Amino acid sequence: MPSVDTRISVLDDRARWNKKYRGAQAPRRVNKRLTRLAHLLKPGRVLDLAGGMGQNARWLAEQSAQWRVVVSDISDEGLSHAAPYLPCVLANACALPFPPNIFDTILCTRFFDPRVNFAALLAPGGTVFFETFTVADQRYYPAFNPAHRFDPATIPAYFANLELLHLQETDNGHRAYVTVIARRGARIADGENTFQLR
Repeated sequence: MPSVDTRISVLDDRARWNKKYRGAQAPRRVNKRLTRLAHLLKPGRVLDLAGGMGQNARWLAEQSAQWRVVVSDISDEGLSHAAPYLPCVLANACALPFPPNIFDTILCTRFFDPRVNFAALLAPGGTVFFETFTVADQRYYPAFNPAHRFDPATIPAYFANLELLHLQETDNGHRAYVTVIARRGARIADGENTFQLR
């Protein structure tokens, strides 16, 4: 059972994000790099992690019935704006209610927590589209929580069990972020469980 401090922290995070999703600052646009690089991702069961209003999930689902997307976010306000045909799961990104090795693709944009283990969620051959603000973004947005800034120097460790397919660091003079697409190997090591959704 989560500690009292952990439960309070989750409630604080939920309240903060709910406030954001009620305001004009909430991200509503589909990620441009996703639309350009989606051909590198594996179709099938998709998790839009910390997906907010589900705009990326909606775009991907509209491309083909092959993309079966579920949106997960800590904010019930954000999820209330997702397309009604998208399954939504209210959850902390570090305490997801999914079995391991179940998703063919994970989308994770504008969010980073070092405790999230993409490889543990991906099925064999599964891919992840990851884009978030880097430590260099401090110069543009100093109020951003430094615990959730990504250091590109940690890419070899953070994606240690995945093959990098695409890596690009961007500094456009307004924000600094990194875009990564990585793939899990076609086999899972002995002792790991594989689950399949029908």
